Amino acid sequence: MSSSKKQILAVAALCFAAAGVGFGAYRYLAQPHSIDEPGGMAPEITLNDLTGTPRQLSEWRGKLILVNFWATWCAPCLHEIPMLMDMQQQYGGRGLQVVGAAMDEVEAVRIGAPRLGIQYPVLVGDSEIINAMQALGDQLGALPYSVLINANGMIVSRKHGEFERDELIQLIEQNLPTTGG
Repeated sequence: MSSSKKQILAVAALCFAAAGVGFGAYRYLAQPHSIDEPGGMAPEITLNDLTGTPRQLSEWRGKLILVNFWATWCAPCLHEIPMLMDMQQQYGGRGLQVVGAAMDEVEAVRIGAPRLGIQYPVLVGDSEIINAMQALGDQLGALPYSVLINANGMIVSRKHGEFERDELIQLIEQNLPTTGG
């Protein structure tokens, strides 16, 4: 193949990649980043924990469940985790259960979760996490993504991006079970 044909192919590949990135950015920016409307009943989701044990969201039924999708390579996710740990500590006795769902390699999360000091349940997977995100209403595939599920299993809030502390406290306090779980 001649060098001019190689150059044309390289330019075409670059244009194709740039168009893909542009479309992805358009799709991301065109969507709302915070979706606060209710989303109906949460579907049953089963994901493996760090020991490989399958865990279901229904295990925490009766509690206010905050499912936070994150990854060890996601800077905004890592920035948000200390606040999520604070919320678990502050509201866990009143019925909050934070669940971290990591879209990552199992080994990276096995090393990263303890290093970050995460004390709440951590679930992990690749395509399984993507499927869970979509089942819980994610349309963007961006991290972090959080879903708040009330004690009756209803989705009460969805959020793309990091929570502000006051925003999360307000959501938690509005939706805590009347009897701690």
